[in-house]
Amino acid sequence: MKRSFYIIIFVLQFAWAYGQKPLNILPDTMGVCQGDSVLVKFPEDIISSKATYEWTTKYGIIVNVKQLYIKRKGRYSVKIYDGSYVILDSTYLKVYEPPKIHLKDTTLCWGTSVKMEPPNKSYRYIWSTGDVNESIKIDHPGKFWVKAVNKGCTYTDTFRVTLNNSVIPNFGKEVLFCEGDENKTLSVKAAADVKLYWNTGAQTPSVNATREGIYWVKSISKACGKHTDSVTVKFKNCDCEMYIPTSFTPNDDDKNDYFFPVCQCEYQYFSLVIFDRWGNTVYVSNNINGKWDGKFKGNLCPDDIYVYKIEALQKNSDKKIIRSGHISLFR
Repeated sequence: MKRSFYIIIFVLQFAWAYGQKPLNILPDTMGVCQGDSVLVKFPEDIISSKATYEWTTKYGIIVNVKQLYIKRKGRYSVKIYDGSYVILDSTYLKVYEPPKIHLKDTTLCWGTSVKMEPPNKSYRYIWSTGDVNESIKIDHPGKFWVKAVNKGCTYTDTFRVTLNNSVIPNFGKEVLFCEGDENKTLSVKAAADVKLYWNTGAQTPSVNATREGIYWVKSISKACGKHTDSVTVKFKNCDCEMYIPTSFTPNDDDKNDYFFPVCQCEYQYFSLVIFDRWGNTVYVSNNINGKWDGKFKGNLCPDDIYVYKIEALQKNSDKKIIRSGHISLFR
């Protein structure tokens, strides 16, 4: 019984020594993006460092190379001569096309959004906004990017969304005017080809609010079609109050170049903070005589509506004043 066992072992060792040993280290298939390459190699803890290699590739037979970069589609086989036996292994390389997308720059009309949608639905998308949907809606101007993913291959495309300044109102949802103010102006900035229609009957860029209530203006333009903006006007008693303008034009013509509140009282504490429409702080001042010149860190801020917040404490009094609203920047 023992003799038979030794004979079987001997036969197996003989076949091992003079035969070929298949090895499954390489995956059956590998993938690579077109134009890229992938490295094929064997770990030395499995294959002896003294082994020799013979590769059968799309480029022909390559010998004496332990590792190989491959990038053409097809079957790649290798014979490894390691001592008294031969190891066989192979893999098939698939080549994938990188995504091809191109989103054109576009314009955005005031108070609307644009839909950005790549044409290829088979790709996976990652947007600079954090969205991972096939399409997104954008409601503000800026520079954006989208990364398309196709079986591990990626391509990133950038595009710009600019604001079509055909019509820009200088008011938010509500405007407060002091009862004694002579100038209670509501205005819009409109391009030359835009037609304006106020509910007061006026067809001018500005109207004077003579009473409390809702004011609306309808604009008609070729670029943005019909659009209506409205605002609620309220009057208040402004004893020891401050006048806060609703717009300014920082174009260095020495006329209305700065935004600042006109204060009628003295204050022991004063704070003015201005934000853009996305909540970014563009101006801060604790000086009651401080004036915003329409710049942020020395750079011109774009025509837009900004939000101000004022907190003040009257001198020799506990009366705290808090005011917030919208200010339009026109150049």
